[in-house]
Amino acid sequence: MDTAAYSLLAHPDQWARCRHENTALVPAGGVQLNWLDAEPPDAARPPLPALPPGLAFDRWGNAYRSWPDQDRVSVRAPDAGPSATTDLDWAGTFTRPSALAVDADQRLYAVQDGGARVAVVDLWAHGVLRRITVATRRHPRRAAVDVAARCREALVLTRRPARLIALTGCQGVVSGPPLVRPRCRGAVAAVRVTVAPDGTVLVLWDRAELPSLIADSDGHPVVEVPGAVDLVARADGTLAVACRPGMSLRRFAPLDGAPLGAGLLELDPLAQPGFDGGSVAESYGRLSYTTDTTDTTRATDTTVVANTTDPGNAWTGGPSIRHLPAGRVVTYRLDSGAYRTRWGRVFLDACLPPGTDVTVRGLTTDDDEVADPVAPAPPAHGDVTVRRPDLTPPLPGVAALAAVSATAAAPLFRRPTGRERPWTQIPADDRFETYEIPVTAAPGRYLWLVIDLAGTTGLTPCVRELRVEHPGHRLLQHLPRAWSRNDADADFLQRFLAPLEGLLRELDGRAVRRALLVDPSATPQEALAWLAGFAGLALDRRWPEAARRELIAQAYVLFARRGTLTALTRILAIYLGHPPVLVESWRLRGVPGAVLGAGPGSGAPARLGATIRTGGALGDGTALGAMGSPDGYATAAHRFSVLIPADLSREQRDVVERILADQRPAHTKVEICELGFGMRIGRHLHLGLTSLVGAGARWGPAVVGRVAVGGDGVVGVAPVREEGRVAAGTDAWVPAPAREG
Repeated sequence: MDTAAYSLLAHPDQWARCRHENTALVPAGGVQLNWLDAEPPDAARPPLPALPPGLAFDRWGNAYRSWPDQDRVSVRAPDAGPSATTDLDWAGTFTRPSALAVDADQRLYAVQDGGARVAVVDLWAHGVLRRITVATRRHPRRAAVDVAARCREALVLTRRPARLIALTGCQGVVSGPPLVRPRCRGAVAAVRVTVAPDGTVLVLWDRAELPSLIADSDGHPVVEVPGAVDLVARADGTLAVACRPGMSLRRFAPLDGAPLGAGLLELDPLAQPGFDGGSVAESYGRLSYTTDTTDTTRATDTTVVANTTDPGNAWTGGPSIRHLPAGRVVTYRLDSGAYRTRWGRVFLDACLPPGTDVTVRGLTTDDDEVADPVAPAPPAHGDVTVRRPDLTPPLPGVAALAAVSATAAAPLFRRPTGRERPWTQIPADDRFETYEIPVTAAPGRYLWLVIDLAGTTGLTPCVRELRVEHPGHRLLQHLPRAWSRNDADADFLQRFLAPLEGLLRELDGRAVRRALLVDPSATPQEALAWLAGFAGLALDRRWPEAARRELIAQAYVLFARRGTLTALTRILAIYLGHPPVLVESWRLRGVPGAVLGAGPGSGAPARLGATIRTGGALGDGTALGAMGSPDGYATAAHRFSVLIPADLSREQRDVVERILADQRPAHTKVEICELGFGMRIGRHLHLGLTSLVGAGARWGPAVVGRVAVGGDGVVGVAPVREEGRVAAGTDAWVPAPAREG
């Protein structure tokens, strides 16, 4: 059984306490090579526009771009070519439009007239709802600077004074969240605002000659970015900051899953050729920015290609950096707790692209005090605050570090079986592999590791986690003492027997923990198909891993109810992640009853009890059939519909059809209805079923004069009920705020 203890380096706080030379931290934990920004001098950068253009995307991926000097707002479909750009001619005349934003109800907010007004455009009905004046009697000089969507409303950043106001559709101006000026030197001006997915409001403050400052609405500084002109909080929790033309787009990620305002680490910058200093926005995980009409290039994910007609926006390119060729990380002192400890193996979870390499050297000692330790050096590109730095163990001495650096390093060995821990689950998309190397240093209680990273200008190795076992194997205790009496002989035998002992320890650990193999929640992904075979299941690889594990765990319960409504609903819920609604057709036939007379237009005499109703409207003769005839109950029996409150992809649709083909009774017929988070009027849903009618449905609103009765359309806005009260068109009920002015 594995009885060795481990010293671990995994958390960003642990890596930040090490000594870094040309290395940078990874937000989730780990280190990589530092990079140099290829920025042109200030004299080569074009000037910023007097009134920056705006950029926003709706739920369909359509790009809206304002042209302040042309008094228009253009629209471009996601799959359209550069020449397919059109104008919002149905929205009326825009006067000097600048910042743009689209809320969850698909309303476009456009700052115009140099910030004097905000136009609210209904993208469903193709019309202007209202043009709201920003200035009030209390603040006659107030003007809008920027606008950002926050769910079903928009936050408008103003100047004179600098504050946030909220707009909801065509309603008037109401007070927004308080805006606190950050404490810093010199004069500052709020120029941009964005809202993170967790609701954090971030504001970009311009500080003239000093680097621009990004702070939250409470005034707490987040990060300084020189030359920043716009920012956007992305759906994945990262922050993208567009800088002046000619500079790279900077990206920041929260430290170890913390909120954006709790500290950021910088990611690789991205290229944005042709950026005009206007706006940046996100659409379906990709970043887009406004471009100058005189520029003839645009960026894709990997290359820069020529444009014959500039549509006004482009997509960010690949990383615009040069990695340093080499870097080093010296860990702080690791303590085994016992003197004369023979350290075992070092395990690294690392990603080594072609042309990159990582070497590890060890340095040990039994001395409790370190003479002349090397100076600490923080990582690059990231303001990581180390809590209680006085508790950090010491670094190695200068002379000892120089001596170990002169020795040759052994190559890393990639483990073909994955992690060293038995039956460890490895995600399918995990690009990190486990490498191991023995500690060849002399016995000692304390250990330092020197990690050297080598890469290219475009590729860098990345070390995510490091584990060191102590003590090493004890096979020498089972051999004659004469074989290990000499230190040199003992060191040789320790290294020679290390691979064999590691194999024996791994086999022993797998045998002891073999019960994990039959646990669907703990078995490795590679063993899922083997475990499913015990239940006679053939797993579909298109299912998510969590869904496959849940299906195996409930296999025997579902088999006992196979073919029933409950089992079929549960299997679909396991795959989809949310339960569908199964509607059996016989429930929609209505209550059978006697009908006096024949159908309309029939000359047959009236007979009581001749026919019964099996569905349809009153007086509809086509819905009447004689008892026992083929057009009676047989037309509706053993048929059901599957109502899925989502839009399915092609693969998901195929999987759902496969599930229904395998699990439903053979004599039934089924219809799949994708509701797209809404309900289509005319699907004959029973009144007792839950349905959603309103914003968020997959169909557009029913606009008078444009949608025929019975066609696709949404009537009204979905209300939300909270504590017995209904607030139509809002996410939650709140007291009505006081209007300004």
